Amino acid sequence: MRTWIMIEYGITIALVPLWWLVYSRARHVLDHNTSESFHTHLRSLRFRLWPAVCLTTVKLAATIRMWMTDWSFVEDKVLIQWPLYLCGMFAIFMFSLPELYRREQLAFSSTKGRAGGLSNPIIFLPFSAAFTASAASAIQMLFFAQSPLRFGTLYGVWAGFGLAVAFQAFTYRRHLNRQAAGGKLARQENSGKRFLRMVQKGLVLLVVVSTIVASGMLSSRLPDRMSMMDHGSQSSHGGHANASHNLAGLDHADSPVSAAVMSPEAVSVEDLRGPQDAPPDRSFTISASKLITTLPTGEHTELWTFNQTVPGPELRVKEGDLVEVVLHNVDIEDGVTIHWHGLNVPNGEDGVAGLTQDAVMPGERFVYRFITNQTGTYWYHSHQQSSVQVAKGLYGTLIIEPKEGIAEDVDMTVMSHSHGTSNGSTITLGPTGVLSRRIIEPGTAVRIRLINAHNMPRIFYVSGARYRVAAIDGVNLNGPEWMEDRPLLLAAGGRYDLALVMPEHAVSVSHSLGTINETSEAVVLSATDHDMPAPGVEGTIFDPAHYGAPAPVPFDSDTKYDKAFTLVLDNRVGFYNGTMTNLQTINGYVFPDTPSLMVSEGDVVKMKFVNRGFMDHPMHLHGHHLLVLSRYGIPVQGSPWWTDSLNVAPGEVYEAAFVADNPGLWMDHCHNLEHAAAGMSMHLMYEGVYTPFEIGRSTVNIPE
Repeated sequence: MRTWIMIEYGITIALVPLWWLVYSRARHVLDHNTSESFHTHLRSLRFRLWPAVCLTTVKLAATIRMWMTDWSFVEDKVLIQWPLYLCGMFAIFMFSLPELYRREQLAFSSTKGRAGGLSNPIIFLPFSAAFTASAASAIQMLFFAQSPLRFGTLYGVWAGFGLAVAFQAFTYRRHLNRQAAGGKLARQENSGKRFLRMVQKGLVLLVVVSTIVASGMLSSRLPDRMSMMDHGSQSSHGGHANASHNLAGLDHADSPVSAAVMSPEAVSVEDLRGPQDAPPDRSFTISASKLITTLPTGEHTELWTFNQTVPGPELRVKEGDLVEVVLHNVDIEDGVTIHWHGLNVPNGEDGVAGLTQDAVMPGERFVYRFITNQTGTYWYHSHQQSSVQVAKGLYGTLIIEPKEGIAEDVDMTVMSHSHGTSNGSTITLGPTGVLSRRIIEPGTAVRIRLINAHNMPRIFYVSGARYRVAAIDGVNLNGPEWMEDRPLLLAAGGRYDLALVMPEHAVSVSHSLGTINETSEAVVLSATDHDMPAPGVEGTIFDPAHYGAPAPVPFDSDTKYDKAFTLVLDNRVGFYNGTMTNLQTINGYVFPDTPSLMVSEGDVVKMKFVNRGFMDHPMHLHGHHLLVLSRYGIPVQGSPWWTDSLNVAPGEVYEAAFVADNPGLWMDHCHNLEHAAAGMSMHLMYEGVYTPFEIGRSTVNIPE
C-alpha cells in the first residue's frame, strides 16, 4: 500500500503540468489563423492529450487499489477529486473532440481568421475544466487532505473549481473580443501591454498569497493559556461530536471541562494518585541537570541528564513493589517531568506537564508513587516538551522483575538512542565510536531487553545465535519460537525482550549488517575480550502478527464493543503555532483541534488506525495496553500481541482493542516526538474526570 500511496500522490502532482499543456495547446487550436496552423495545433493537442488521459487512468487504478484496502484512503479523492476530473474529461470526449473532429473534416482552406465557431465555449471550457480539476485536486491533496471528509472542504474546493473555470472563460472571451475588434494593430498594442498585465496579475497573486500566509500564521498560534481538555470530542464511530474546539466559543455548560467540574461526582487528576502514606518498598531520587560532554568527533555538547548520566539510572524493581521516585530539578530552566512509558500507573503519576501535573521547575521537587502491577521492560522520560528533552538526554530504563525472579542468568538492557554515556547498567546503542562488549560464558541463558528511544523505527540485527522474542512492550508472548537471522523492526518507544543461550562463538546486536570492528555501533557478547562475530545475514523481518502460539484473548472481532473509534493518520502542508510546516494530522486535525476519545470506566473500546501518509507513526496510548486484533483486516494468527507503542507504517490498517479500566485523562500521540510537538497528539478522556492544569506561554507547561 505504501507504493500505491506514493504513486497516487506523485501522479496527482504530475497531472497539473500535463493538463496545463493540453489546455494551453487547446487555446492555440482555437486561436489559429490558417487552415495549416489549425491542423498543426490540433495534432499537437492530440499528442499531449493522450499522455494526460493515460496518467489519469493510472491515478484511477491507484485509487481503486487503495479503496480495496480501506475507504479512508480515498474518501476525499472519490468525493472531491474524481468528480472534478470526470466532469472535464467527459466533456472533452463528448463535446470538444467531436466538434474539433467535425471541423477538421471540413478541411478549412481560407485564411480569413478562425473558421467561425471555434470560439464556442463548448469547445474551450472542457479543456479549461480538466486543467482546473488537476490543479484543484493537487491543492486539496497538499493543503486540505482529510478523512473523515468535512462538508466545508467539499464545498470550498467545488466552489473554487467553479469560480476558476468561470474566470478562465471570462478572460478568454475578452481575449477573443479584443482580437476581433482591434485586428492586427490591437494585437500589437496588446503585445506591448502584456508585460504590464503580467505585473498586475503578479501583484494580485502576491497580495492574495501574503494574506493567506499571514492569516494562517496568526490563526494557528496556540493560546497563551489553555486547558488540555479544550479541544474536540469524537463520537463512538469516529466522527466529530463537537466542531468547536475553543472553550471561549462554547456555552459554558457545553465544554468538557465544565461538564466534568459541574458534575457532583467529578474527579480531578490530582486525586488519581498512588498510595501516599504507606512506606515504599523501593525509593529513588533522580536529579535533572545539565552536563557538558565530548562527542566521538571531539566536539563538546551539552546534554540534559538524570543523575548526570545518559541514559539515566536504571530503576530495577520487583512486581508488586510500592515505588517512590523523587524528581529534583537542578538547573533545567524549562522544567521537567517523568513519564513512565508503557507502565499503567494511576493518572496523577503519569508525568505529562499541563495534563496530570505542572512541570517541575529549577529548585523544585515532585514525588511519584505507584505500585508495579506489571512486569517487563519499560522506560521513562521527560514529558515536558519531550521532542527536545528526550533528544537532549532526559530518559532512562525501568525494569520490573517477576516476584519469582527472572529465568535467565544474564539480564542486560540495550537502549538505542543518538546520545549516551556510560552508567554501568544500560548499554546505549548509538554513535559512541566505541564497541560495547559483555563477557559471557558459553551455555549461559541471556535476556536482552531492547528499547528504541529514537523517533523513528529502528532495525536490530542479531547475528551468531538463535533467539526468541520473549516479550513485546513488557508483555510475555505465548509459545515464542526459536529463530535466526531475522531483523527486528522496533517501533519508536517500543521494547522487545530477546532470550538466547550463549553459543561458543561471539554474538552481536547492531543496527546494520557487515563486519563488526572496535568502532562499530554494536554490542558484542563473547567469552573473551577480543572475539568478534561473523557478519550477519539478511533475512525476513520479524512479524509479531505471525509469531508464537495462539491463546485465549478477552475480545476479538466478534466482541460487541461499547465504543469504536477510527483514527486516520495523514500529512498536509499547513500552519502550526505560527509556522508553516508539513503537518502530521489525526482525522485531518492537529492539536488542539484533534478529537478527544470519550469513554466511561469499564467500556470495551476498539480503535482502528489507518495511515494514509508517508511516514511511520508509532501510536502510544498512555495508561493502557492495546490488544492488536488485525492488520489489513487479517486477524493476528500467533501469540496474543499486546502493545503500548504500535507502529503504523504508511498504508497500514490496524484494529486494536482495550478495556477502559484506568480512569483519567490520557495522552494518545505519535511517539515520533517531533510529530507530537507539531500537533499529532490527542487524548483519551474518561467521563467525570478533569484537570486543573493548563499549558501555554503564560504557564510553566510547554506543549509537546
